[in-house]
Amino acid sequence: MPSLRNQTIRNGLIQRLRCLTPESKPSWGSLDAPRLLCHLADTFEMSIGDLPVPSANMKAFQRFPLKHLFLYVAPFPKGARAPAELLSTTPGDFESDLNHAVGLIERLAAMPRGDGAEHPFFGPLTTDEWNVLQWKHISHHLKQFGL
Repeated sequence: MPSLRNQTIRNGLIQRLRCLTPESKPSWGSLDAPRLLCHLADTFEMSIGDLPVPSANMKAFQRFPLKHLFLYVAPFPKGARAPAELLSTTPGDFESDLNHAVGLIERLAAMPRGDGAEHPFFGPLTTDEWNVLQWKHISHHLKQFGL
């Protein structure tokens, strides 16, 4: 499974992200490109532990096999609802928001291996699990924009 820990994979994902423009239109979903960058930054801040998001009390998703299935096997579902905290940042200057998101990607990838922040559905994740999940999440959103 691809991970942000892998520099080649991370650089490819960042290149795809840098192809977004403020005018980029999604094939599905409700986020435009500026809102997407803010959403991604919010999710990175959650994964780093800087933005607490309350648990959704989805205990079944916090254990094997469902947790493993969603992290490593199943594609990211179209139309999944994000917690309000992960849609809370208002877009500003597009280039600044893009650079902020890229900086957070690099910060997550550089985190030491071990326990990480809690996910609202999956509960406690290791930093390695976060790097896999965030790669999957970013790639899912970039596919919305044909990237």
